[in-house]
Amino acid sequence: MKDFFKQISIYGILPVVGKFAGFFLIPIYARLFSSAEFGMLELLMTMIKFLLFACNLEFYSAIGRFFYERKSLIDKKKLISTGLILTIITSSIVSFTSIVFEENISEAYLNSSLYWFEFKLCIIWLFLEASSVYLSVIPRYDKKPKLFVGISISSLLIRVSFTIIYVLILDLGIAGVIYGHITGAIVSLIGYGVASKKYLAIQFSKSDAKEIVKFAFPIVPGLLLIGLWGPISRNLISEYFSLATLGLFAFAIRIAAVMEILNGAIRMAWSPMLFENFKNPSFVKDTERISKMVGMLAVSGAIGVILLAPEIAKYVGTKEFEESAILIGFLTFAGIIEVLNRLRGFGPLILKKTYILTVVEIVRIVLSVFILIQFRGLGLIGIGVAFLVPAFLKYLILTAYTSKAMKINFIYRSELLLFSVALMSLIMVQYELNFISRITMSILTLLYFIYIFKNLKKDTLSD
Repeated sequence: MKDFFKQISIYGILPVVGKFAGFFLIPIYARLFSSAEFGMLELLMTMIKFLLFACNLEFYSAIGRFFYERKSLIDKKKLISTGLILTIITSSIVSFTSIVFEENISEAYLNSSLYWFEFKLCIIWLFLEASSVYLSVIPRYDKKPKLFVGISISSLLIRVSFTIIYVLILDLGIAGVIYGHITGAIVSLIGYGVASKKYLAIQFSKSDAKEIVKFAFPIVPGLLLIGLWGPISRNLISEYFSLATLGLFAFAIRIAAVMEILNGAIRMAWSPMLFENFKNPSFVKDTERISKMVGMLAVSGAIGVILLAPEIAKYVGTKEFEESAILIGFLTFAGIIEVLNRLRGFGPLILKKTYILTVVEIVRIVLSVFILIQFRGLGLIGIGVAFLVPAFLKYLILTAYTSKAMKINFIYRSELLLFSVALMSLIMVQYELNFISRITMSILTLLYFIYIFKNLKKDTLSD
C-alpha cells in the first residue's frame, strides 16, 4: 500500500502537468477556432486514437503480464524486442491502409474533403506515436518511474510549446495542432528509446510472439471497440445533433479530463504492481484498502468539478461554450467510473480470461449507440447519459467478476453515499441552482471526505 501511494505520487506528476497544459490550450483553441472547427479537430484526434489501438493491439499489456516471469536480461530483451517488431509491423499496415483509403475515410467520417492534408499529417503522427507508446511502458515495468515521468513531461512541454508556435505565431490552424503532436511524438520516441536501449535488439522470438498474441488478441476486439467508440460517437453527435454540438462536447470532455489526473496515475502505477504482487498473501487486503481510499478521493473530487462546472465553462471558455456545463458534469461522473473500473475490474487480466473484456465492451458500445440515438431529443443530457450509463454497467460487470473470482470486497457505504451526492450535484447543475448552494455542497463533501479519510487511516494504523 505504501509502495502504491509512492508510485501514485510520482506518476501523478505527469497527468497533473498534462492536464494543466491541456487546460492552458483550451482558452486558446476556444478563441481561435469556432465550435465547428473545434468539432473537426475532435474528429481527427479521435480517429487517430482509434487507429492507435489498431497499431498497438495491446502488445504492451502482454509485455507487462510476462515481464516479471522472465528472470534473465536476455529473456526480457527477447520478449520486448519481439513486441516492438510486432508493433512496427502492425503500425506499417495500418498507416499504409489509411493512406490508400484516405479519400473514403475523409468523405465518410469527416464528411468533408477539405482536410485531406491534415489527415495525412495525422497518419505521420500515428506511426511515430505507436512506437513511442509501446516503448513508454518499459521504464514503468523496469521500476524507473522518475525517468518515465521526466521523459514524458519533457516531450509534453515541447509539444505544447511548439503547438502554440504553430497555431498562434505561424497561424497554421488545425494543421498546427497536429504538427505539435508530431514534434512531441518524435521527442518522446527518442527519449523512451534511449531509456529502453538495454532491452532492445534485432531479435524476434516465435515462441514469445505466440505468447504475446495469445494473451493480447482476445482483448483486441474489445479495445478496438473502445477506440472505435471515439470516432463513432463523434460522428453520431455531428450527424444527429450538429458539428457545433460536437464542439461543445469536445470542450466539455477536455474539462472533464481532470479525472485523467487520477486515472492516468493509477494506470501507470497499478499495472506493474498488479502483475508483480497478485500472488502475495496480503494482496486482497491491500487492494481493498487502496480501492476504498482511491474511490473516496475520486468521487469527492468529481463532485467538486460537477458543482463548479457552470463557472468553469463560463470562465475557461467563451459564452458560446457556457451551455456545456451539464455535459461536463456527466462526463466527469463517467470519468469516476473509469478510474474505479481500472482499479477494480482487473480479474480477467489476472486470470487470463481476456475475452470477457471484449464481451463487456461489445455490450457497452451497443448500449451507448442505442441511447445516443434514442435519447437525442434530450440534447446534451442525452449525450451525457449515453456515456455515463454504459460505463457504469461495464464497471458493475467487471467489478462483480473480480470480486467473486478473487474474493475481494469492493462495496463501501461511505462511497455509495458520495455517489448519491454526485447524482444530486448533476441535478443541481441541470436546474441551475445558485453558486452559494453548490459551493456549500462542495464544502460539505470535502468535510465528509476528511472525516472518512481520518477513520480509514486510523483503522490501517491499528491493523
